[in-house]
Amino acid sequence: MELVQHERRTIGFRIKKQLLGGLGTFIGLFLLLAIFSMLSDVFLSAGNLQNILIQSATNAIIAAGMTFVIIAGQIDLSVGSLLALTSIISAQIMLDTGSLALGIVCALALGTLLGALNGFFVAYMGLPAFIVTLATMWLFRGSAYVLSKGQAIVGLPEGLRVLATGSFLGIPNIVWVMIVTYVACYFVLTRLTIGRKIYATGDNQESARLSGIHVKAVQVLVFSLSGFLTSIGAIVLMSRLNSAQPVAGTSFELTAIAAAVIGGTSLTKGGVGGIVGTLVGAVFIASLMNGLVIINVSSFWQQVIMGIVILIAVAIDKYRKKISK
Repeated sequence: MELVQHERRTIGFRIKKQLLGGLGTFIGLFLLLAIFSMLSDVFLSAGNLQNILIQSATNAIIAAGMTFVIIAGQIDLSVGSLLALTSIISAQIMLDTGSLALGIVCALALGTLLGALNGFFVAYMGLPAFIVTLATMWLFRGSAYVLSKGQAIVGLPEGLRVLATGSFLGIPNIVWVMIVTYVACYFVLTRLTIGRKIYATGDNQESARLSGIHVKAVQVLVFSLSGFLTSIGAIVLMSRLNSAQPVAGTSFELTAIAAAVIGGTSLTKGGVGGIVGTLVGAVFIASLMNGLVIINVSSFWQQVIMGIVILIAVAIDKYRKKISK
């Protein structure tokens, strides 16, 4: 009993620490906005800020799921390919049945199921998450190409397009989806018992097991959440493109991991991270890419700069881990 209470106090302290640590990411975002506002008169315009939020939505939603996985001490490299596969299958269902709702439900169910499949191989087969999700990354992407014959699926229901073009209270629908997603994830991670179990599992699996936590079930759960949230991201991206494409989601796993790491989630130690920081990290990435485009920086140099930013984020994570000992 004392062990359980100690574990709860430890995880609660860790959550509060991450919320405070997220201030550093906010400061970084503020400085980035300030720099680009000096370099361009249009960067801080209402229209461009809205564009940044819309552009960040898909990555932010996928990164939310990635945060759960990384906090639990795992990694998921399959999210980009999973997005493509769920897009292709749900789009085909929409075309065959004429039902937007059925297509969305199937996308969410398929994403969750395939995420759980990743979790099963990791938790119950004892395979490394890196290898499992690397294999399913190729499996899902290849399946998307096979099922679509390498062609984009167009002619989707008009209702799907409304998600991308519509707004509520002056805020784009896509941004509302992102907001609701993060409110729900924040509640799960910081207010529900399962959130504390995820932190405990990532921090120390043996201690979590001795505390009565079903570690394997938690591992399957975080991969299922990752798949579920990736399928939401797939729906959002389909609405923006007004199509489903087998090439969609390429490298999205890298930007999702980057958003989580920039937001303070540690790749080197499980049980460290926070959902608020991930949201700021996703907006940071979108702001950076948007600003670089506005000031006419070459797409080649954009990739170089993004790599440098990620290296800096990992270095900061390493330093944060060192001083916390």
